Amino acid sequence: MESAPPLDLTSAMEDYLEAIYHLEQERRIARVRDIAKRLNVKMSSVSAALKILASRGLIRYDPHQFITLTDIGITKAEEIVRKHEVLKRFLVRVLQVGENVAEDNACRIEHHLDPEVIEKLTRFVEFIEMCPVDQTRWHENRADTCDDCTPCLEKAQRRLTDRQRAQQAAIQGGMTLAEAVPGSQVMIESVKGTAKFRKNIALQGLDTGVIVEVEEKNDSGGLRINTKGYHVSISGDDAPKICIKPI
Repeated sequence: MESAPPLDLTSAMEDYLEAIYHLEQERRIARVRDIAKRLNVKMSSVSAALKILASRGLIRYDPHQFITLTDIGITKAEEIVRKHEVLKRFLVRVLQVGENVAEDNACRIEHHLDPEVIEKLTRFVEFIEMCPVDQTRWHENRADTCDDCTPCLEKAQRRLTDRQRAQQAAIQGGMTLAEAVPGSQVMIESVKGTAKFRKNIALQGLDTGVIVEVEEKNDSGGLRINTKGYHVSISGDDAPKICIKPI
């Protein structure tokens, strides 16, 4: 049985925990040298940090074995990752900051916000994304007045209904990328299909545990998604083979 929830972590310790989480998601394992390379620090610094994280019950650490997150560590890491993703979405989608600048600033800001602020910021971003307004026109500073809100309201209602259905499907354990709605962020849980198909999907950066943003969806069910700044197109035939959960 794992220990009780740990005390608050410093920003540096959160960076280490986040790095371990991403390495486990990307490579299934986390090693000292990989963490050092990812954070651009010395291996001796990594070892010292790992001992602290292990003492807090966040990781399983042995100098001669791979590093793995405990259940408590996974929960804490996902909380940190969520803060990062929300901040990046706000910077990119609302403030229209470039991807690289948004990534760098999200890393610096994420350590200093309380859960309440993150929750309200999440709701604000979702409001901006779901508001019954032509968001593209608004973000390009070309918004004008409209006397008839009915079309936009109907569009917003359809999007809300689609999102509610998608969330319900996820609760029931059967959601695929085909059911994701534009503007949503999801985590890939598994990929079905042939070994060749799974390999091709992985080569595009869509491996298990990866968080992606659904940008567009066409009439044939095809999607354009964003993963770590890269745009990937998924056909309507392939989308149902990728199992996901909303975040």
